[in-house]
Amino acid sequence: MKSLILGLAASVALLAAPALAHDPKAAVDAASPKPMAEMTDTELHAHCKGLMGHKMDGRVPHDHSVEKLGHAPPPAKPLSAAEMQAQHDKCTAIMAEASAGLKAK
Repeated sequence: MKSLILGLAASVALLAAPALAHDPKAAVDAASPKPMAEMTDTELHAHCKGLMGHKMDGRVPHDHSVEKLGHAPPPAKPLSAAEMQAQHDKCTAIMAEASAGLKAK
């Protein structure tokens, strides 16, 4: 009986620990990110990559020998500067459209 009570107390403590350690300021900071105009290039790239997904990854050239022989695919060719800028422009347009929709409501 004593071990059952100890086990229940330990499990309650383990389940309650994350809730007690929750930082409400961190949740507010995560919910309201910096405006895109104030972001550094690295922050802007990470933000846009999160929004655009794999469209900002490099392109892997198609190689039939990889499919037939089972080799590892060649490394991805990174996007050119113009292609990357186009992705950032699309990201900015999507974010502006979303914020305009929020302000209209």
